[in-house]
Amino acid sequence: LICGPPACLKTTLVQILRLILNHQLINLQSHCIAKLFESRIQQSSHVFVSFDQLFLGYENDIIENETNWKAYRTLIADEIERVILSKTANNLPTHLKHASSIRHRLSQSFECLHSQSILFIEDNFYYSSMRHRYRQIAQRAHIGFIIIHLYSNFSVAYQRNQRRECSKRVSASAMENIYSKYELFPEELLINTTLRGVTSEHLKEILRRIEKSCREPEDTVESIDDEQRRIATEINQRNFMYQLDQKLRKFLSKYLQDFSQNEKKLYAEKINKHRQEFLDSVKQKFILVNTDDDVEEVFRRFLKEQNFS
Repeated sequence: LICGPPACLKTTLVQILRLILNHQLINLQSHCIAKLFESRIQQSSHVFVSFDQLFLGYENDIIENETNWKAYRTLIADEIERVILSKTANNLPTHLKHASSIRHRLSQSFECLHSQSILFIEDNFYYSSMRHRYRQIAQRAHIGFIIIHLYSNFSVAYQRNQRRECSKRVSASAMENIYSKYELFPEELLINTTLRGVTSEHLKEILRRIEKSCREPEDTVESIDDEQRRIATEINQRNFMYQLDQKLRKFLSKYLQDFSQNEKKLYAEKINKHRQEFLDSVKQKFILVNTDDDVEEVFRRFLKEQNFS
């Protein structure tokens, strides 16, 4: 899966991967990528599925209606599972207006799909349960699986979105809604595109992980129900916020050391207010922070955006 909020360079990554896998990016001559060209990645066919392309022309009927949107996501996952597990086609009637068109577009994408193919699926997948559904498919089929997760701060993503053609822009309200619901997990390959976009180092790690997943198929694991997953998510979130706050407090303590007593009191009040605003933004997902990120640097950028000096 290639996933992440809007304007975090998912489509850009897909375009780059297409070029690499078709031997069209001749400037990438690093030893790592050259070795990966010789691996089973290059020996496989590559199939790309984008939800944006599947929904093209039907956006108003599908995306703007949340109930319909969830039903179409289920339809796509069911169809992908059917193809991967070689199940009989499900021709049962459905109330979904564009179901037959979506299935037809998927079948066209799967014309070159076979047992040695690598399937790339691109969408937001902002709930962990959405991504888990595809991991379950891989486990049932005993095939490799990887989640490539691109993310950036909301302000940067919003600016990128504004530079798109009008027809390709995501509404500000939709972006805020997706960011507010987003769930990041450290076991996924997390790529922060805020400052440098997608780098050659990112590409090396992505190709390495893909090659590894080709060698190491998913094992079937005991299923976890939705309530257990929700509780585990809440616990992880609370632990993460506590650790984040401790890192910020340690940073502020160092930051205020060089101030006089009077200045320290004044600045401490101001910067602690920004600390709380920063934590609130992280909770609301307007700032996406991964456990491996340099928290001090992310907070410094936040202070700069708030014109704090």
